[in-house]
Amino acid sequence: MKLRLILLMLIVVLSCRPSTEAWQVLDFGPFSIKTPDGWSKVKRQGTDSYYGGLTDGKDSLWFDYGRYNVDLIGDAKFWYRMTRDTVNGFPAVISMPDSLDLANISMKIPKLTNGNRFTIWASIVKDSSIVLQIFKSVYFLGSDTSRNPPLTDSKFFERTNVNGKPIFITNCLRCHQLAGNVDGPRLQDMIAARSTDWFYRFFTDRKHMGNDAFLDQMKKEFNNLECPEFKNLTKEDIVALVYYIEYQQ
Repeated sequence: MKLRLILLMLIVVLSCRPSTEAWQVLDFGPFSIKTPDGWSKVKRQGTDSYYGGLTDGKDSLWFDYGRYNVDLIGDAKFWYRMTRDTVNGFPAVISMPDSLDLANISMKIPKLTNGNRFTIWASIVKDSSIVLQIFKSVYFLGSDTSRNPPLTDSKFFERTNVNGKPIFITNCLRCHQLAGNVDGPRLQDMIAARSTDWFYRFFTDRKHMGNDAFLDQMKKEFNNLECPEFKNLTKEDIVALVYYIEYQQ
């Protein structure tokens, strides 16, 4: 009798627990996005690209899909934490503002299989975890769902409050282009090969870097061209520069 009563109480407790939130798939044509139930599509008229959104009535996300290049950081006066990630097989870069109520959480996939770009962002949200889950659910033709590692706040550890574009124009554009080799190597290839910390030392304190086979190889390939140091650049400047270059592609 006592055992039966315990089992009955356990059933009642379990039945009273809130069920796990169900998720749905929203089909946007060239891609789909998973969201919790209750979210719906929002139509917007784009000019050079496919522009639209989704909302649950409280929070809203907006996207841009096409050849148009949308800046990842919307307002450089705020502090952002940055990370690289893989979203269903596609390399992506993501920015998270220190203050969720002031700036956008943004994700950019700079190059899809058809050459298009995809940017998605959310403004003034309370729960970043749901937004990150939605970001990670984006599925395109050619996506590989086996390459989609978990994304949590702990991965955002590189911080900046700087816009990387003017840093690139002022310091790099004379010798480097984003699309290919000029006097110096293609910068996306450099970014892929080395960390942000490496670039900070390279720009500000090269004499203490020691031997670097990769750097020696680059110098040989480009007629021993020596990149100048930029000792005035801060760590935040380098973070902004590296992520700006990476999300151009």
